[in-house]
Amino acid sequence: MSNDITKGAIEAVLLQTLHNLGEGYGYQILRALREEDHEILTFREGTLYPLLYRLEARGFVTSKEREAPSGKTRRYYHLTKKGTSYLEKRRSQFAKLSKELHSALRLSRVSL
Repeated sequence: MSNDITKGAIEAVLLQTLHNLGEGYGYQILRALREEDHEILTFREGTLYPLLYRLEARGFVTSKEREAPSGKTRRYYHLTKKGTSYLEKRRSQFAKLSKELHSALRLSRVSL
């Protein structure tokens, strides 16, 4: 699927995944995204980290460095109230868009 169509959805999917996890560090978030098997949206480290940094700059996520059980220091990300509100707004927008596109595309098939 073309990048211009999926660009806005990637942010919402990442926020939803973080919401589901409660909190997580980069690789953990990436693994959760892959386990959710989003065939249309592909996440790589090169996509994930810049997006997390942008979401943090906008106040949608916060992060803290903590020591993991392995002894490594990891940066854990957590959804903020502002991020949760934004996610709810985006969910609503995507639901409306999906409904309208489904209707419009079905109507266009009938008129052919």
